[in-house]
Amino acid sequence: MWSFLVFLCNYQFYNHTNNGDYMKNQSLWVNNINANIEKTLNKDIEVDVLIIGGGLTGISTAFYLKNSNLNIALIEQDRVGFGVSSRTTGKLTYLQELIYHKLETNFNFETSKKYLESQKYAINLILDNINKYQIDCNLTKNDSYTFTNEETEIVNFKKEEAFFKKAGVKFSTAKNLPIKLACKYVIKVEDTYVFHPLKYILELKKICLDNNIKIYENTKATKLDKVNDEYICYTDKYKIIAKKVVVSTHYPFFVVPGFIPLKTHVEKAYVTASLVDQTKDFNAITNTYPIKSIRYYNDKSNYIIFAGKSHKLCNHLNREEQYKSLEKEVKVSLSKNIEFIWSNQDIMSNDNLPLIGVLHKSEPNLLVGIAYNTWGMTNATLAGKILSDIILNKHNEYINLFNPNRAISLDKVKNLVLNSCYNLKAFALTKLKRNYSWYDSSVKFEIRNGKKVGIYTDKSGIEHIVHNLCPHLKCSLIFNERDKTWDCPCHGSRFDIDGNVIEGPSVYNIKIDK
Repeated sequence: MWSFLVFLCNYQFYNHTNNGDYMKNQSLWVNNINANIEKTLNKDIEVDVLIIGGGLTGISTAFYLKNSNLNIALIEQDRVGFGVSSRTTGKLTYLQELIYHKLETNFNFETSKKYLESQKYAINLILDNINKYQIDCNLTKNDSYTFTNEETEIVNFKKEEAFFKKAGVKFSTAKNLPIKLACKYVIKVEDTYVFHPLKYILELKKICLDNNIKIYENTKATKLDKVNDEYICYTDKYKIIAKKVVVSTHYPFFVVPGFIPLKTHVEKAYVTASLVDQTKDFNAITNTYPIKSIRYYNDKSNYIIFAGKSHKLCNHLNREEQYKSLEKEVKVSLSKNIEFIWSNQDIMSNDNLPLIGVLHKSEPNLLVGIAYNTWGMTNATLAGKILSDIILNKHNEYINLFNPNRAISLDKVKNLVLNSCYNLKAFALTKLKRNYSWYDSSVKFEIRNGKKVGIYTDKSGIEHIVHNLCPHLKCSLIFNERDKTWDCPCHGSRFDIDGNVIEGPSVYNIKIDK
């Protein structure tokens, strides 16, 4: 609990820009949200199903198990819904850049069409829940656009169109967007949506609690052992014995089984929410990196939400430069009135399909949902349904599609090599050089008492000293000046200024014991 509060204090400060503007360094979705905090685990327990992680995947899994008569517990290291799920753009769309012709090339037409159907299915699951339980989450029907301002990319749009025609998808094309933004070609579909992701998650949480699902917040899993046919999950103070375990953390906190670092990489993007005079009922995204993503939101005030400057986690280690570049782009092209600014990290699979299901064939009762390739709202919902169906031995036509142990493909091999090189690059760069030129005098790295440490000196002159190693796989850390966090550029672990872990895969702090 304390580490979470410390993180909020550092993460939600107002940033004073050179223009005299003030921006909150936090997601728009957490602003003015009041939610009950559930108790921390205070004793050893035994359950049928343990769900580790309270984002949209975890809470959706619990939701779809609510009528099963199973003894279910969900643990979340901070608060349900306030992690990565609260830092998305909140889109519910099956038009996902130009993914379908890529999947068709890497796999085949049937696989690509199956993925398309899964995304529509996930949207309908959310719509059914909203309608059935009368969930107020600012659901708005939208047109979705994928666009480019590069003439050379139009050939790829034509490939996507050919897939849509073959798959029977209704779409249209154009040469501009509904707003004045540089654009040369567009694909558009109509039956998609946007919503407030955190409001939706918190309503699912209430429904789960009403159905006797135990939810423990500020309860961090640190270790998972298998003993005979059961699992023992160790938390900070207590243990949970479970017959089945669902790992729905943003990134699994263990390497074996599954070897997730070899199947995925992490990307980072930066997001703004800016005041505008009026909203428009469309969302849009580019097909090439760095991604530009747009949607609108209305709730008392009108906002345009813009995500951009996306990059592989190991690149652009100067995070402040990325923030400033995004601010400039937004103020020039969209709105001068930026109210919120934040960042998000996405787990990307090597073959563009999420990893959902039994983590490894040797562990049939250990399940995972991960690597949603920036489309977390649909795929996390889908994961919740698939994982619950696996637990209940129900048929689900998408189980094989997202099987984490699926066959090797060309993209899988190619990206395994490329992403391994990127991670080695990040590992090497942070070992060879730590005191980068962009850091001001408040940040330095040195050896103290034989230990490699990072030091941040706050405005009161107090030094905050941490071990400069990520406990996950021993990458050295960088300092994120905007968010005031120590970040791992290899797999995305993040720590507050005093070394308390705030985002995995690491489950261990990097505090220096005094």
